Amino acid sequence: MRKTPIYVLICLVITLVLFINFFIPLTLGAAEEFEPDYGNAPEIDGDIGTLDNGEKEWKNATKEEITLFSPGSTTDLGLLVDIWVMFNDSDLYISVQFELEATYRNSQEFIAILTSTSDAENNESFYDAKIVQFYDLGTINERTEFFDYYIVNGQFYRDIDEHGDGDADLDGDKSIYEFQIPINNSEEDDQDVFLDLGETYAFKVVYGINADYELGALKSNTILIDIEYPPIDKPEIWEVALLITVIIVFCGLGALYGFYVYRILIIRKKISRIRR
Repeated sequence: MRKTPIYVLICLVITLVLFINFFIPLTLGAAEEFEPDYGNAPEIDGDIGTLDNGEKEWKNATKEEITLFSPGSTTDLGLLVDIWVMFNDSDLYISVQFELEATYRNSQEFIAILTSTSDAENNESFYDAKIVQFYDLGTINERTEFFDYYIVNGQFYRDIDEHGDGDADLDGDKSIYEFQIPINNSEEDDQDVFLDLGETYAFKVVYGINADYELGALKSNTILIDIEYPPIDKPEIWEVALLITVIIVFCGLGALYGFYVYRILIIRKKISRIRR
C-alpha cells in the first residue's frame, strides 16, 4: 500500500513531461523567423510560372512550413501551409500555399496577411491587412479580388488608396496565393504600414471562409520577417582581372607619356644651349 503514492507521483511527472513537450510548444511556440533572399519580382497571378529570362518564379524565395491554428483551440490539428518569402528594392513578396479537399472548402475562402508596425506580435500591433478573397470558388464563376485594409480596434476599414497587389488560383486541391507588399516607400500614408529596410516585422497569416473579416477568420499564425538591405553584388574574377589589366595598361601609357614629355624638355634645353 505504501507504494501507491510513489506510483501516483510517477504518473504526475509523466503527465507533466508530456504537457510540456506537446501542449506548450503547440500554443506558445515562438514565431517562425524568415530571413528572405533578394530575388526577381514574380508575376502576381496565383501561378508559379517562369520569368521572361527563363528563370523559375520564386527561385530565390526562403521556404518554410507553418501550421495555422484556430484561436483559443487546444484540440485543433491546424492547417499546414507553405510560406515562401523574398524581396527586391521596392517590394516584399509572400506566397501562401496549402492543400485542402473540396469537401472542406468554402466558396468564399480567403488568405489575409496582417502586418505589424514592428516585430510585436500582440493583436493591437497589426494595423495593415492585404487580403486575397475568393468568390464562387470551385465554380465556373470563380474569381478573386485583392483588398487593402487598415485595422483599428479589431475593425477592418477599406483603404482609400490601395498599396500592393495579390492574386490566387486553385490547382486541383492546392491553393496558391501570392502577395506583393511595398517596402522602402517614403510616401506618407496613415492607412498602411510601410516597411523599412534593415528592420524585422511580424506578419499574421490568416485563413478565413467568408468576407466578414472580423468574424470570418478561421485559423492563423504569426511569422517574423527580417527585411535586410539588398546585397552588394560581388564582381566576377574576370571582371577584377580585366580592371587590373586596364589600370596597368593606362598606368604604363601614362608613364610612357610622361617619359616622352620629359625627353622633349631635355632635348629643347640642349637645343637652346647649342644656339647660345
